[in-house]
Amino acid sequence: MSPGPAPVASLPPVDLTAEASYLLATYAWAIDAREPSLFSRVFTADVDADYEGFACHGLEELAARLDQLHHGLRSTQHLVGSVLAEPSDPDRAGVRSHVRASLVADGGRRLEVAARYEDELVRGPHGWRIRARRVRGMWMNGDRTILPWMSHDMRAEQEIGRG
Repeated sequence: MSPGPAPVASLPPVDLTAEASYLLATYAWAIDAREPSLFSRVFTADVDADYEGFACHGLEELAARLDQLHHGLRSTQHLVGSVLAEPSDPDRAGVRSHVRASLVADGGRRLEVAARYEDELVRGPHGWRIRARRVRGMWMNGDRTILPWMSHDMRAEQEIGRG
């Protein structure tokens, strides 16, 4: 039995996963702390992002759209985990992760969303950045009017505990 092909990237997958985890944590803090300037540490200038209900091309468009979507919320918390990086060549990798976002609006209205991020990372002069992102919703629970753009064809459409 052969041991299989060796990783292509110069970083072992565990180190690459740690790099990706750092990017994803920076992204979560940028949203939750309302610091869109941090997005330049996470995404390439020409990022392509598909969030199911909307798509953006370019860092400026993405930052503006994310700011608009979260504007008016009292608080948000994005928890990212289950990060797994798979190198495809020394300067490119695919990264999968899960996110659970809690969003609180005025009047105590709440929405919890679980989704999967599918990111393409590239290594450039400033380190690793996300070049492409696809967000795939898994479930949501609570007041859906908080994120009216969210796709309604999610795999588990029902409220938690009803499916």
